[in-house]
Amino acid sequence: MGRKISVERRAGASRWLASVVAVTILAALSGASAQDAKVVKADTQIDGLDPGTKLFLREKMAEGNARFADDNVVLFLHGATGPSTCDFDLGYKDYSWADWLVKRGYVVYMGDYRNYGGSSREKAMDEPAANNQPVTRSYLALRDIEAMVAHIKRTRGVRKVSLIGWSWGAMMAGYYASLHSEDVHKLVLYAPLYSFNDHTNLGPGSALQNKRKPHEFNFGLGAYRVASEAANTARWNGEIPVENKDEYRDPALPGEFWKECLATDPTSNTRNPPSLRAPNGVLEDSFYQATGRPLWHAANIYVPTLVIAGAFDTWSFPEDREGLMRDLVHAPVKKSVLIPNATHFVLFEKPRDQFFGEILKFIKE
Repeated sequence: MGRKISVERRAGASRWLASVVAVTILAALSGASAQDAKVVKADTQIDGLDPGTKLFLREKMAEGNARFADDNVVLFLHGATGPSTCDFDLGYKDYSWADWLVKRGYVVYMGDYRNYGGSSREKAMDEPAANNQPVTRSYLALRDIEAMVAHIKRTRGVRKVSLIGWSWGAMMAGYYASLHSEDVHKLVLYAPLYSFNDHTNLGPGSALQNKRKPHEFNFGLGAYRVASEAANTARWNGEIPVENKDEYRDPALPGEFWKECLATDPTSNTRNPPSLRAPNGVLEDSFYQATGRPLWHAANIYVPTLVIAGAFDTWSFPEDREGLMRDLVHAPVKKSVLIPNATHFVLFEKPRDQFFGEILKFIKE
C-alpha cells in the first residue's frame, strides 16, 4: 500500500513538473511571438466632455490581438510642449516606446489634450498669444483624460487602465488618479512635479512669475507659446552634465524628435524658424504647484504607484519625488526609482532599456 502511494506521488510530481515545463515553454514561445508580432495602429478622434471638443487618440497593438484586460491596457499622457505621438511613438529607428510595450503584450493608447497635436484647437490658438489668457488649464486637460479613459473602457470592455504620464503628464496622471482611482490599474509618474516650492524653472524667480506681484503668474505670457527645435535641444543639453552630449544620446535624436513634433501643428512652417504652438495653461498651473499651491494631493491615490526620473532632471526634483513618497499613504504599493546618468528625456537616452525595464517590471507585478 505504501509503495503504491509512493509511486502515485512520484507520478503526480512528474505530471506537475511536466505541466510547469509546458507552461514555461508556452510562455517563452508567446513572448517570442509577441516580440516578432506586427504592430498595428488606429488613429481616431473621440468626443470630449465639452461641446465642440474633439480629442486625438491612437491605439497600437499586436496584429490579431484579442486580449483586452485591466492588466494589459496602457494610456500614455504627454507633457507640456510636445503632443503624444512624438513623445511615445517616435518613428526614428526603434525609439517608439509604444511599440516596445506592444511587443511585450500590451495594448497601448496615447492621446492629445485639447489644443495639442491632433485634437481640436480653440480660436485663441489662432489669435496672437497676448490676446487671451492661458488655455488648456489642468482641470480641462483632466476632463480630456476622463473622456479618453471612458472611451477605452467602453470600446475594449475593461474596468481599468494603467496610466503612464511624463512631466506635466505625470502631474495630470496623479491628479486624475487622485479623483478616479477606481479607473486606474497601475500608475507610473515619470518625472513628476509635485511639492518643491523653490523650483528654479517653474517657481519663484522664474519667467513664470509676475515680478511686480510675486505671488501671481505672469499672464503676459498669453494663451500659448511657440517652441523651436533650438530651444528644446538647448533645454535638453542643459541637463546633460558632460560637454559631448552624444555620450547620452544618438546625435540625430533631437532633430528627429522635433521634426515629428512640428508635423503635428499645421501652422509650424508659417513661422521662421518653424515652431510648435503649446498652450500655457500648463505653465500657469505648474507655477502654482511649484509655489506651494498644489492642485491635488497624493494621499487621495489608492492604486499601486511608481515614481521614476533621471538623476539630472530639472523639471522633477528629488524634493518632488520625496514629497510624493511621503504623501502616497493609501497606495497599496509605492516605489521610487532613480535612473543614473539620465535627464528629463531618459526615454530617448542610452539608459532607456533600464528605464523601460523598471516600468515594465512594475506594471507586470
